[in-house]
Amino acid sequence: MDPEKRLGIILIIIGLVIPLLVLPFVSGFSREKGFYYNFYEAGIAIGKADRNDGASQPPTSEKGMTPKTRITWSGLMPKRIPFRFFLVPTVLLIYMGIIRIDRVRRRQQEH
Repeated sequence: MDPEKRLGIILIIIGLVIPLLVLPFVSGFSREKGFYYNFYEAGIAIGKADRNDGASQPPTSEKGMTPKTRITWSGLMPKRIPFRFFLVPTVLLIYMGIIRIDRVRRRQQEH
């Protein structure tokens, strides 16, 4: 087997394995919701599962700022890594693998 074709097959396999390895940690899927909702809302939760998102903090007024306009560190920290971020390398690796296999096939047809 041609080494470039072997590399293409390996890239495709790695591309398929990435989301399968991440899938057990993903939360946010809903059977009642549609495809786009699940695509945008599914992700891997980061940090504590019982994070209260600052809801228990009393509203304070510092120089006229309301709690909605005040920026806090807890508000800047991401709460989850979207699952779609793991699908991007999957698509790229599968595409690269197909291109490699196609290159080998074209090179064999020329000779």
